Amino acid sequence: MIQSLILSFILSVPSTKVQDGIVLMTEVEYASVDEHKTLEKPLFMDVAFPSVAPDPLPVVLFIHGGGWTGGQREDGERFIRMLSAGGYFACSIDYRLTQTAGFPAAIYDCKTAIKFLRTHAEELGIDPTNIGIAGYSAGGHLAALVGLSRGNEIVGKGFNRDDPSTEVLCIATISGMVMPQYAKGKTQQMYEGWALQNKGVTIQETLPETYADSQDPPMYLLCGSDDHIAPVKYSKKFIELMQERGVNAQIEILPKRGHVITKAESYFGLLHFLDQHLGGHSEQSVREFAQRDKNSRGSRK
Repeated sequence: MIQSLILSFILSVPSTKVQDGIVLMTEVEYASVDEHKTLEKPLFMDVAFPSVAPDPLPVVLFIHGGGWTGGQREDGERFIRMLSAGGYFACSIDYRLTQTAGFPAAIYDCKTAIKFLRTHAEELGIDPTNIGIAGYSAGGHLAALVGLSRGNEIVGKGFNRDDPSTEVLCIATISGMVMPQYAKGKTQQMYEGWALQNKGVTIQETLPETYADSQDPPMYLLCGSDDHIAPVKYSKKFIELMQERGVNAQIEILPKRGHVITKAESYFGLLHFLDQHLGGHSEQSVREFAQRDKNSRGSRK
């Protein structure tokens, strides 16, 4: 698998390293300036996958946070490593931020990444029918938009009817800004600066709820009870709305946790959800890691 990846993406010269049975490749170009005329520079993804695994692998695409104005694909390294240890081909992507382009460019970029994965499924050793999406904070908002806009291409320009599908099997968000219309202060300014940058765009077009219906994939929201950036009351409101629309949506609220969720054991529920719908074993592998870490800390006392 490693050789086929290197040969396939030799033009983008990705950096490859193998550690603890996990292959990490960085700077894999998924959108070129020549192919996508609206881009000022290429877009890249970093990918992680087990060095020894039966093909094809299920896929999780991760979208970083940063308030639509910041963040980078490298922010997802810990998450994609965690998933790859559980038998996934996991990737974290660049996408255009507010400084470069407002809505819907970032959605187009995320869907282009999915299209890229399906186009190169054979070389990558992945199952093109088995792709999920996850995102943190503003990335959670984008993940929800990508997943729920199935059959309603809000970024139709540039996609051809014969292109691979950009649909996903499941959606997961971590401290996701799923109802950004209720954001306050600086977060509100960042959201509206991104959402309304282009003339003719309405707030309603930028909301995941606009596109939700009973045919959409299942969703899982992981939230902290003390999150002041994406308050849990709006996540609850979003879940209720999704359920009214017939979407299989669930929420997990971690007590005494804020917007940043770091402990591995906090992700057991979300990983169980991904495994349930995509067929990996990330929950088991992370549970084993957490237990080994606990035992190691205990032995040092």
